[in-house]
Amino acid sequence: MKISPRTNAFLKRLKKQNDNDGEEDEENADDALRRMASTSSYMQSRRYIYVNMDLPSSEFDEKGNQIHHNYATNLVRTARYTPISFIPKNLFEQFRNVANLYFLFLVILQCIPIFGVTEPAVSALPLICILIITAIKDGVEDWKRNQSDDKVNNSKVLRLSNWRNVNVPEIRKGTWYYLYIIVGFFCILSGTENKYSHIYRQSRKKPTPTSTLYPSEQLNDLTKASDDRLPLTDSEQSEYSSPQPPPKSLISSVRKRSDTIRSMFNRPNSSNNLTVPEKRPYRPGSIPHSVLYRMSTRDSAVTSTNQHSQILEEESARRPSTLRPVPSHLVKCADAYPGDPPAPNCQVKWDHIKWKELNVGDYVKIENNQDIPADIVVLSTSENDNICYVETQNLDGETNLKQRQGLPGTNGLRTEHDCERARFYIESEPPHVNIYQYNAVLRWQIDTNETETMRSGVAHEKADAVTYNNIILRGCVLRNTKWVIGVVVYTGNDTKIMLNTGRTPSKRSKMAKATNPHVIANFCILAVICIVSSIMDSVEFHGNGSSRYFDYGIEGSNASYSGFLTFWVTLILYQNIVPISLYISVEIVKTLAAYFIFADLDMYHAPTDTPCIPKTWNISDDLGQIEYVFSDKTGTLTQNVMEFRKCTINGVPYGIATTEATLGALKRQQSQHFTNNAHEVSMDELVGTQAPNADDMEELKKQMFEKQAALFKNPFVGPNSTFVDPSLFDDLAGTTKQSMAITHFFQSLAVCHTVIAELSDPENVNTIEYKAQSPDEAALVATARDMGFVFLGRDSNKIFIKVKGEQKTFTVLNILEFNSTRKRMSVIIKPEDSNHIVLLCKGADSVIYERLCTDFGDQNELEKEQESLRSATTKDLERFANEGLRTLCLSYRFISPEEYKPWNKKFQEASSSIHNREERVEAISEEIEQNMLLMGGTAIEDRLQDGVPETIAELAKSGIKLWVLTGDKTETAINIGFACNLLTPDMELLILRETNRMDTSNALDKTLEKLDRDAATTGDISRDKKYALVIDGTTLKYALENATCDKVLTLGMRCASVICCRVSPKQKAQVVRLVKKGLKVMTLAIGDGANDVSMIQEANVGIGISGVEGRQAVMASDYAIAQFRFLRKLLLVHGRWSYLRTAEMIMGFFFKNIVWTFVLFWYQIFCQFNGSMMFDYALITLYNLIFTSLPIIFLGIWNQDLNAKISLMYPQLYRMGLRNDRFKVWQFWLTVFDSIFQSAVCFFFPYMLLIGGAIDPHGLDANGLYEIGTIVSSIVVCVANFFVVFSLYSYTWIQVLIVSLSILVYYAFVAIYSQFNTFIFAGHVRLFGTGSYWLIFILTCVACYLPRITAKHYLHQYHPYDNDIIRELELVLNKGRHCHYDGKEMYKEDIIDVDEEVASRTARSFSLDSIRNKN
Repeated sequence: MKISPRTNAFLKRLKKQNDNDGEEDEENADDALRRMASTSSYMQSRRYIYVNMDLPSSEFDEKGNQIHHNYATNLVRTARYTPISFIPKNLFEQFRNVANLYFLFLVILQCIPIFGVTEPAVSALPLICILIITAIKDGVEDWKRNQSDDKVNNSKVLRLSNWRNVNVPEIRKGTWYYLYIIVGFFCILSGTENKYSHIYRQSRKKPTPTSTLYPSEQLNDLTKASDDRLPLTDSEQSEYSSPQPPPKSLISSVRKRSDTIRSMFNRPNSSNNLTVPEKRPYRPGSIPHSVLYRMSTRDSAVTSTNQHSQILEEESARRPSTLRPVPSHLVKCADAYPGDPPAPNCQVKWDHIKWKELNVGDYVKIENNQDIPADIVVLSTSENDNICYVETQNLDGETNLKQRQGLPGTNGLRTEHDCERARFYIESEPPHVNIYQYNAVLRWQIDTNETETMRSGVAHEKADAVTYNNIILRGCVLRNTKWVIGVVVYTGNDTKIMLNTGRTPSKRSKMAKATNPHVIANFCILAVICIVSSIMDSVEFHGNGSSRYFDYGIEGSNASYSGFLTFWVTLILYQNIVPISLYISVEIVKTLAAYFIFADLDMYHAPTDTPCIPKTWNISDDLGQIEYVFSDKTGTLTQNVMEFRKCTINGVPYGIATTEATLGALKRQQSQHFTNNAHEVSMDELVGTQAPNADDMEELKKQMFEKQAALFKNPFVGPNSTFVDPSLFDDLAGTTKQSMAITHFFQSLAVCHTVIAELSDPENVNTIEYKAQSPDEAALVATARDMGFVFLGRDSNKIFIKVKGEQKTFTVLNILEFNSTRKRMSVIIKPEDSNHIVLLCKGADSVIYERLCTDFGDQNELEKEQESLRSATTKDLERFANEGLRTLCLSYRFISPEEYKPWNKKFQEASSSIHNREERVEAISEEIEQNMLLMGGTAIEDRLQDGVPETIAELAKSGIKLWVLTGDKTETAINIGFACNLLTPDMELLILRETNRMDTSNALDKTLEKLDRDAATTGDISRDKKYALVIDGTTLKYALENATCDKVLTLGMRCASVICCRVSPKQKAQVVRLVKKGLKVMTLAIGDGANDVSMIQEANVGIGISGVEGRQAVMASDYAIAQFRFLRKLLLVHGRWSYLRTAEMIMGFFFKNIVWTFVLFWYQIFCQFNGSMMFDYALITLYNLIFTSLPIIFLGIWNQDLNAKISLMYPQLYRMGLRNDRFKVWQFWLTVFDSIFQSAVCFFFPYMLLIGGAIDPHGLDANGLYEIGTIVSSIVVCVANFFVVFSLYSYTWIQVLIVSLSILVYYAFVAIYSQFNTFIFAGHVRLFGTGSYWLIFILTCVACYLPRITAKHYLHQYHPYDNDIIRELELVLNKGRHCHYDGKEMYKEDIIDVDEEVASRTARSFSLDSIRNKN
């Protein structure tokens, strides 16, 4: 081995420091393992993925077992249960319900003989039935999830096979190997992922041959001869060798480098090496930037890296035999050079496997239109520029294609053999939920044993930064690309889509929370009557009754012990007072309510084939009690379909259009005139001239395109051009300065973007469709196309456009992408026919104006032009904003090569950084986006969705307050508010725009004082005066602080509408939380984008609109709808129905259970409170389960006070839910007292009428204990079902059928059961055959319901509910005319009368102090 003098001197110094060196090496071994690896605290949990490399010793424990590679499998399970876990897990979930635990405790009690239950198995029937029904429901739901999971997990994908993935730990067959397999089998059945399940899966796989190996004896010398074939980590380990325990000294675990002395000592003996060409010193650029090249080229010291494909061709053309005198049959395919043919026995190939068999580190090949099975780093694609296109609709709902870029260093991986020969590793960040961020670096080693030179401090490693643009995520679909080769970095539950499919926050309905105190009250009543029975039993123990003669010693020897036993006996006896079937019944009702919402055709959106999808089924009654609605604007109230309407170029405005927002602005002006002049002003008077109608617009458009055709031919005009102004082409004609400005303006629109051009019609090459990441960008490029500046497409870094019929090409040097922080995007281009470097920038006007040039030097004329242009453009943009249009500015600057080169170097370094990449790129971009020159601005209309104004007006009538939270400018939001009826001409606007904390507090105080002053001045008239609050984001930021939040809340309560402008997603959630917590009211948030997720999850009910901004809002919501207008029926019809039905049903459950329980309690008076039952135990068991369950459930499903059409005609009906008219606490206690009264009637009437003696015509007894019990039970069953009859608003055949069947089932059961139970129940069927029974039955039922019917009649006549008024109006006065309302005609005179009647009774005080005192 040749050692240079410099090295020799270094060796002498090393010998003197030998003792200290070993200790220092052990301390720094881990740091030296990867000298370029990140050491930040954030990346401490980073993962390393090795490809065709031996793992370093740090990846093994002391026993040689692989660590740090326990990655999640690609088996995805969204189901909650497995075959093994279903029964225990489902039982655990059900017994988390306190009521179920209570009944389980009672079943256990009844198994104790001393408590006198003769058939404990029968007592368990209700609980068993409830558990089985719930388990079946859960099982069916989970079975469907399992089917969906199996379909996904068994999908097929191409993976590189017969090749070893070193990231998958090897399974060693030890003593317990087969036991581990058995344990792993049960782990998989239970859904547990651990090392045992991994061992089981590995044992199921068939052994596959790895890459062709040659004899180790012949390989030994060859390996030593190939300096560039050494492992990239431990040189002592041969490639793919079995892992060994780490050495005692960590010195050998450090990566070997040619510039370290350690690498020389560990270098293999060169005396036995085969003859190889002499290696030349490494120089930067001498090795192509590719993972396939790890040393200098074999024929020259320097090889050009500019044309990678040319290098491949040269390498393949060379004969390996002339360079390496090694027989081809001894060469391992993985060690071959790029372009060499595969080894004769190489078995590496692409093979189809199931998704669930994928592992981290696997090579995969995705073909066109295939789903992506895992999160994959793109290595190479079929395209020359190494790009691919993916559709992310399943991930974020966006249908437009996204571009992804393969890594430069892996561009040469074209075949399976290239994949086998590449050696690299990926240093990746740990899995996280942000689908728009990914940071990693791909590294590979080169020139591992350079001997010709010593380059201290130069790392022999190359790297490529891996960003979000280099990864394709699970859930995406590959489009317009033949194939993509990638390596898997995240699998299964670690993928971003799975991390983002976490459940939305658990929500419980308001009525469910209010029911719990009622259930607790029932427990208290149960405890009271059990304690009373226990005490009275002790008191009566030595009484004169006959109880002691029949106890047979089971009631104890003293009064205290007898009372103790009686407590537990009566606890069993009175168990039905707690409604065991209440929870499952409510769940059934709400499930069917969710189905009715889903099946409602009025909420089905045919163009997108989207119904209303309930995602949370247990809060349907909350839809009937919403008091505040918080809505996004863009995409929620508007269509998020952008239409280019106007622009200003070089200070000249263009565009003829009257938009919906313009009409809203005119309506606003009309309100101001109305306030000032006190008389109506027509729209024509305000606008000055009549706006063009549709026919006029078509004529103007025709004229415009005729003028365009006279100048140049443009076959690419789209079918739906939205920009109209013939004067544009008048100014474009000729060679004037304005003509040049127009050309530059639209040319910039055609170039400054990231749009993808597609041919929508293959037969017509002139039909171009644009796919953009935002609808704004697509509208800008499409309008430029219609004006004759056509973006044709891009190829690598080239952009092709047609400018007025002439094709031009631009080289894209850099793209500075848009984000919510920058609020702008820029491209740096170089025209093909010029050496100029130009930066084009578009963004928000506030952002662009800050970066315009202010120092013009001696260019006075340019300075004057720019000042004049800024002033004119500002006026135009303000006018556009006042018309409700979304504005954007365009600017440019020229960059000298001297400035660009150093900046580009810094930009590339920032783009390749691993940590803080976004911040560094943003900072570097800021440097170049300065001193720009203004070109003009654009104005885009976001049209309102159909039915939005009508829906907002109806919600306002219903008592719901709507707050709009938007990121738009204040003026734009106000005009949109007028256009959609959120703001009306009779409202006074309270606009708050402050810049600091003190001013915000003062403005709030002054505004509140103004309202108080107006109220004091006008008195009762002020009640009719409406206010609307408009507050911007900066003011809101300070207003939400603790010191002022009460003020803004009070102010918002006193306003009919509130608009918050320029708000962030966090502020949206803060506003919702402020109202929800501060006022204790029900809130609803509706939005369509990712920025709305926080407020959707914060609100009591979250609704996502499945629009064009993605599905993040839908995934986080409780209900998903396609259009805002569907909110009207969802709340005013389904919400109101669900509230009324659930309230009546819950009250009915408490009624029927208390009636039954207290009948048993009254009997204790006559049996010395010893806990005797007057019913057969079978009747007690089946009372809740069979005899009374269905009618009350059907009441909750189908009861309907008014049909949907009438409910929509009278939105004021919704106020019943706002006031909680039907579920107040006093109503519960009134129901309790009514049920106790009816139980007394049901017991004492038959008892008093029958106790005197036999009345049977045949002389048979009818006054025995069980005979009276059977008669009383039949009456109680009928009384409980009659409660449903008297609670129904409408009688349908299905309701009558269910109530009749429930009663008949009771009599049928008694008839059948009496034939088999011969001891105490024999012959009871004869009790129903006498006239006296039916007389007693009728008398008792009438006595039970007479007070209830009288009270209901009184309330209906003198204190009617809102729906009582409307029912009388519609069914009596109008005789059902509106029942057939078709939406085209409304009887306004009737509605106005009703509105005044309802409003007069529902005036509420809205002071914050009163609400807080109340709560």
